[in-house]
Formats: sequence, structure tokens, C-alpha cells
Amino acid sequence: SAPVQKESPPVKRAPAPLSPPPDTAARKPQALASPPSWPPAAWTGFLKTCAGVSAAAALQMGCPGAQVRPEPADCPSKARKMMFGDMAEGGLGLRTGMGFWINLDHRQPGMGSTTVHRDGPVTGLVRNSHNPGLPNGTLLSGYLWTGGEGIVGRYTQAQLPDGRTVPVCIETGEQGFVRKLEESTPGAAVSIQSVPAYPVERWH
Repeated sequence: SAPVQKESPPVKRAPAPLSPPPDTAARKPQALASPPSWPPAAWTGFLKTCAGVSAAAALQMGCPGAQVRPEPADCPSKARKMMFGDMAEGGLGLRTGMGFWINLDHRQPGMGSTTVHRDGPVTGLVRNSHNPGLPNGTLLSGYLWTGGEGIVGRYTQAQLPDGRTVPVCIETGEQGFVRKLEESTPGAAVSIQSVPAYPVERWH
């Protein structure tokens, strides 16, 4: 969260001129830009489910929370077994620290593009993976938090090209987030579309 500035002690001064009306009007739409269009109709059921589960379950599912960045938490055992299990036994054969590249949001332009993101459910796309258990083209369902210093992405389900849908714990960046670009504004976090992602045993 941004540092809180201390208020200066009262000082007698001449009355400040009134702010020009155009400046005030220009600032209001920016603060109200994102809420009216959220959530998308397709996610109505997902958000209702989030409202009916415990805090721990909501965190594992990637549900929205009041915090700017979600708390660290253990990855569910089912997802860990799937990610790190042997491929011969139906697992994905991943390893902690074995990163790959994903598009944060598969609906937006591909590698090298600058894209804009906001808080909410998202579907990522595996773009550059050298692990046959999680091949290119895999879709990752999860949630983005964009209010802090970076974009936090947690993906909790993978839809593999072979049609299987499996639980996972995959997060963006080595520390659980990727940096926002300077042109980011409240409610519109800007980043490079393709970012590194990692399978984890515990969310950062």
C-alpha cells in the first residue's frame, strides 16, 4: 500500500484559488472507469461460488478478496500431486523452480505486446514450455490482483490440449508477482503480455 503522508500543521495563508472545473471533471471518470463493466456475465456463477465458501477455499480457488494482495498459503495437496507426480502415473512431471512463459490473458495480443489488466478472473495461455506434461496451448484458469506494486496472478486449473482439466498452483513471477509498467493507473495495470510463471508448493 502507498505510504501515508503526514498532514502539515495548520498554517495561516491566503485562501487558495478554486480549482478549475475541467481539472475536477477530468479526474472523476478515471476512478470510476472499471467497476461498471465488472464482473463479466460469464463469471457470475464463479463469483457466487466464491461467496459461499470459506476464506481458505476461496483463496485456493483464486476468488477475489478485500486485500490488495492475497496472503501466502499452501497449495492444496491434490494440485501438488498432479503437478509434481510422474507422467507415467498421470501427473504433469513439473518441478519447483521450473519456469515457463504464459500470456496473462489469452484474449489479449501475444508475446511482446503491452496489455492492460484489472482485478478479476482470468484465463492464461502457456506460450513457451519445455515440459511435455504442460505443453504450449494449455489454458490456465485463475485470478489477477492488480492493486499493489505488481500484478499477482494465481492459476488454479489447467485445461490441457488433450482435453484433461487438472488442478494446479501456478503463479506469476519468482516472488508471486510481475512488475507493472510506468503507464499503469488505478484500475488499469499495464504489463508485457508474456510473463514467467512457476508451479509452486506454496503461494507467495
